[in-house]
Amino acid sequence: MNILVCNDDGIKSKSLLVLAKELSKTHNVLVVAPSKNKSACAHSLTVHSKVKLKRYKKVKDLDMYSLSGTPADCVKFANHVFTDFKIDLVVSGINKGHNLGTDILYSGTLSAAIEGALLGYNSIAFSCVSFLEDNLDFWSKKCVEIIDKLITVSKNGTIWNVNFPNFDIKEVKGIKFVSLGNHLYNDHYEKSGVNNFKLVGEPLPLENNFEITDVECSRKGYITITPILFDKTDYSKLKECESL
Repeated sequence: MNILVCNDDGIKSKSLLVLAKELSKTHNVLVVAPSKNKSACAHSLTVHSKVKLKRYKKVKDLDMYSLSGTPADCVKFANHVFTDFKIDLVVSGINKGHNLGTDILYSGTLSAAIEGALLGYNSIAFSCVSFLEDNLDFWSKKCVEIIDKLITVSKNGTIWNVNFPNFDIKEVKGIKFVSLGNHLYNDHYEKSGVNNFKLVGEPLPLENNFEITDVECSRKGYITITPILFDKTDYSKLKECESL
């Protein structure tokens, strides 16, 4: 397959490089990633300024480019500019940190996958709860295994959200196909100098999460996989409006 690889941590991310190398063993790989970290930029696009493309030459035998834009920019740009590379699949990640539950609304990692789906490509976003970038060889091989499975049930722009748990690789319990959960934080803005503030916080345990959501299964040591739709229509409320 021809696989377009992106992320939101930036072109220099070790997780991105390891995954791209692993995928290139059996697939044709094109990497177009943000020139700097774009975490939590959601599905933003650069529309009021120019974007700059630069060849990334620090990794041999990989076709890699940085773009001074967002993850969604990178996928859209690759689709419109690298037309000789006929994309079969968009892969985003491996992200440093989780993208579980309601976090996907902020995620640049998942937004790259969603942009791929909007363009008609099957897309998979990979994230690891740990920020340490350890066991990357293991997780990248696991990505390849998961891709081989998911591609058999993907068509017409299917989106998958995959999260690896913060567990020792020997203690990972397996894979769960689950729905999204709620992932809220005890966040607040911490003052940092004159008129400067920083958003900080930790995830909260939530009693209203079902046991089979991605949030809860990840906490128990499972790799979680969730099929995602970008249609946010409240159909039950729409039904109620028929009588208005």
